[in-house]
Amino acid sequence: MQEKLKNWEELCNDGDNYGGEGQNLSPKEKILFENIKDKKILKIQDAYLFSKTGKIEENHGRELAEMIANFPFVKTISSLIITHNRLGPEGIQILTSSSILPKVNYLHLGSNDLGDDGIQILAHAEMFSDVKTLNLECNGITANGARALATSPFLTQVEHLNLVDNRIGDDGALAIANSDNLSNLNYLHLGGNRVKSEEAKSALKSSTKLTKLEKLKIF
Repeated sequence: MQEKLKNWEELCNDGDNYGGEGQNLSPKEKILFENIKDKKILKIQDAYLFSKTGKIEENHGRELAEMIANFPFVKTISSLIITHNRLGPEGIQILTSSSILPKVNYLHLGSNDLGDDGIQILAHAEMFSDVKTLNLECNGITANGARALATSPFLTQVEHLNLVDNRIGDDGALAIANSDNLSNLNYLHLGGNRVKSEEAKSALKSSTKLTKLEKLKIF
């Protein structure tokens, strides 16, 4: 009878030590391995997860991105959740250059100091062309970053977009409202983005481009 395949948690804790790979993994790689849930979700929500001293290493974001980009066990994931890890533009560039990371449909990169430069890189990454849920909250994104998202040739499948607590302002909101490429949006959260003008709010609510939009949050 064929032996039942072990799930990810069982592999982490079995007698073979990480499915027989333990001897080949560094301490940080073991942490990464342990946070791949059921082989489908990579979820790293706190940089302190990798710290033994209580301090975040200066190059943590870049080093984490390099580790993920070259980690063979991420080949099966469909959700990528990395938050509060200081990836910055450099980290995003490393991730999008990976030959190992697969296309994902769920992408959450909140609180990673991406800024507009990081969003430009993300928006032009073919790797993210299957993403349907995109969360970029708390990343210092301005109108320029919003325009990059609105004109991205690859983020055309996004249905759920969360930009909470950025700084896209009225100009960024107008760019999204007039986007041909974000026409699949059904949920848009722009809370805390300094969208003040009635023109911008009205443009979003009555957009002829965002015809599938069902839920809009602005405050």
